[in-house]
Amino acid sequence: MASKITVSVDSTGDVSAEDIEKYGFKVIPNGIVIGGEFKSDANVTAADIYKAVEDDHDKPKTNAALEVDYRKVFEDATKDGGSVIQFTISGKLSASNANAQRAAQGLERVHVVDSKSAAFGVGVLAVKAKELVDQGLSFEEVVKRAEELRDNLEVSFIIHDLKYLHRGGRVSGMKLLGANLMKIRPTIDFDKDGRMVPGKKFKGSWPAAVREHTKYRLEKNPNYCREHVCINYTDIDSSIPEQMDADLRAAGFKKITHHHVGPTIAIHTGRNTIGFLAFDTPDV
Repeated sequence: MASKITVSVDSTGDVSAEDIEKYGFKVIPNGIVIGGEFKSDANVTAADIYKAVEDDHDKPKTNAALEVDYRKVFEDATKDGGSVIQFTISGKLSASNANAQRAAQGLERVHVVDSKSAAFGVGVLAVKAKELVDQGLSFEEVVKRAEELRDNLEVSFIIHDLKYLHRGGRVSGMKLLGANLMKIRPTIDFDKDGRMVPGKKFKGSWPAAVREHTKYRLEKNPNYCREHVCINYTDIDSSIPEQMDADLRAAGFKKITHHHVGPTIAIHTGRNTIGFLAFDTPDV
C-alpha cells in the first residue's frame, strides 16, 4: 500500500471551507494584529479588516505562520511513514515559507513548495496537487508536477484605488492623490521569483477598467490553458466578477471557479480588488 500523502496549505491560500472538507487539506493559520490584539486569521474576516481600517482607523498587521504549527502538521503526517507537501505564500512576501522550511528540517518525505504567489495562487496549486494524489501519483511525481504548474501560473490583480496600500506604507500620499484624481486603476502582478510588481495601469470607470485588464491579459498571453481559470476577489459588487466570468467564457475557458480573498491579503489590497489566475501550460 502506498504511503499516505498529506497536502497542506497556509491560510493565505484562500481555500474555502468546502475545499478543505472536499480535499482534506491541513491548513496552517497566519496571525493578524487587529485592534491591538493578536488573533489567528481563522478568527478574523475580511469584513473585520474593512471595519478596522475604515471605521476604527486601525492599521491591522499580518504575522507569518509559525514554525511550531508547521512542525506539528509535518510530524503528524510522517509518523506512520506518510509524507506531506506544504504550499506557502511567496517567500518574497512573508516569512511563512522560511518558517515551513525550518520546520521540515530533519524530517523525511516533507516537501515545502514556495507558491511564488499569494491568495488562491497558493490554493489552486494545493487543489491540483491533491487531484494528482487522488489519481495515484507518487510523492515525488506530485512534487515535480506541482512545481511545474507553479512555474506556469500567472497571477494579476487590478485594484480600485491605492488607499489600503497607502495606509500600509507601500504607496506615498502624492501617488495616492494623483491616482485618485486621474481615476487610475493600478494592477499588481507576480513575477517568476514571487515578487509583487507594478503592472499596467488602466483609467476610467471601475467596471470598464476591469474588463480592459482582462482583455489586456488575454491578448498578452493567448496561450492560456482553457481547461481551468480562477477568479479571485475581495468585497466587490457581484456584477464585476460575473462580467469577468462571462468574458473568460467567451474567450473559451471551460471551468471557471470563484474564490474570495481572505483577511491576510485584504489588509493590503482592501475592497474592490479582483484578478484571475491562469496556467500557460496545456496540461492542468
